[in-house]
Amino acid sequence: MKTYFLLIFKDKTFSGYLQSLKAAFPGKKIAINSATRDNSILVLTARSANHPPEFYLFDTKNNQLSFLLNGRPWMKPELLAQTKAIIYKSRDGLDIHAILTLPRDKDAKNLPLIMLPHGGPHGPRDVLEIDTDAKVLAQHGYAVLQPNFRGSGGFGRIFLQAGYQNWGTTMINDMTDGVMHLVEQGMVDKNRVCAYGGSYGGYAALMSAVREPDLYKCTVGFVGVFDLNLMYTDGDIPERQSGINYLEMAIGRDQAQLDAQSPIKQLDKLKAPVFIIHGEEDRRVPVIHAKRLREELEKRNHPFEWLVKEKEGHGFYKPENNVERWQRMLAFFDKYIGETEKN
Repeated sequence: MKTYFLLIFKDKTFSGYLQSLKAAFPGKKIAINSATRDNSILVLTARSANHPPEFYLFDTKNNQLSFLLNGRPWMKPELLAQTKAIIYKSRDGLDIHAILTLPRDKDAKNLPLIMLPHGGPHGPRDVLEIDTDAKVLAQHGYAVLQPNFRGSGGFGRIFLQAGYQNWGTTMINDMTDGVMHLVEQGMVDKNRVCAYGGSYGGYAALMSAVREPDLYKCTVGFVGVFDLNLMYTDGDIPERQSGINYLEMAIGRDQAQLDAQSPIKQLDKLKAPVFIIHGEEDRRVPVIHAKRLREELEKRNHPFEWLVKEKEGHGFYKPENNVERWQRMLAFFDKYIGETEKN
C-alpha cells in the first residue's frame, strides 16, 4: 500500500513539472526526452508549428531551466512561414480539420495555392508540427493547404471508416471543398491552384486534377499510387495476408470500382501538366506506378516532367535529392501558377 501511494505522489510531482513547463512555453508542445533516475534533472524539448525544437535542461530541485541547443539552427523562427489550424465544411456537412501555411511576407489575399494531402491514407493525419514541404513552399510565396480528409486518423472510427473504398470519390471531394473554402474566403486565387502529395497524397494530387480538370493547373506525384490494381500485384503490401486484408478493406476488389478510382485509367479527363517523382528502389509503391503513368502520358502527348532517383525508396532521404526535388518542384509551380501566371 505504501508503494502504491508513493507512485501516485511521484506521478503528481512529475505532472506538476509538466504543468509549470507548459506555462513557461506558451503555445508550444513540451516533451520530456530523458531524465535522471530520481527525476532531479530533465532534458526536454519545446516546439511548435512555427518554431523549431529547442532543447533545455531542467533542474527540478532548484527549479532552474537552462537552454542547451536548437534542433534546427538553420530555421529562424522570425522568418518562417506561419502555420495554423482551420476547420471547414465538406459538401455533405462533415467538419474537415486542416492545416494552413501562409507566406510570411504577403497579405493572405488571392495567393497561389498548393493543395497538399497526406499519405497513408487511413490512420495518419496532419497536425500542428513543422512540415518541411509546407514550409519550403510557403517560404516561396505559396499558400499550402493540408486537409485531414475523411479516412484520416485521430477523428474517430466513423470518420476513419468513411474513407474506405472512397479514395477517389468523397475523400477527393473533401480536398476540393477545402480549396474552394479558401477561394471563397478571398485568400486564394482560383486560377492559381496546383496539387502535390506523396504516396496516397501523390495519388490524391493526380486524382484531384482528374476530377477537377479546370481547377488544378498542375499536379505533382511523389512516390504516388497511380493504379489501384497494381497494389494487389506489386510492392510489399500484398506479400503478407495482413496487407491483402488491408487492401480489401481500403480499396475493395470490385474491378470497375478499382478502374474508376485509378487516375491512370482516367487520364483522358486530365488537363494539368504532371510532375512525376519517384525512388527506383521503392518497395511500398514500386516505380512501376511512375513508369506506367509516364507511358500513358507519352501516348497522349501530355506534358510531364520526370525525376527518378536510383538509390531512393518510398521518399527521398539524401538531403541533396530533397534539395533537387524542391528546386524542381518550385520551378514547376512557378511555371504554371507563379506571379506571372495569372490565367
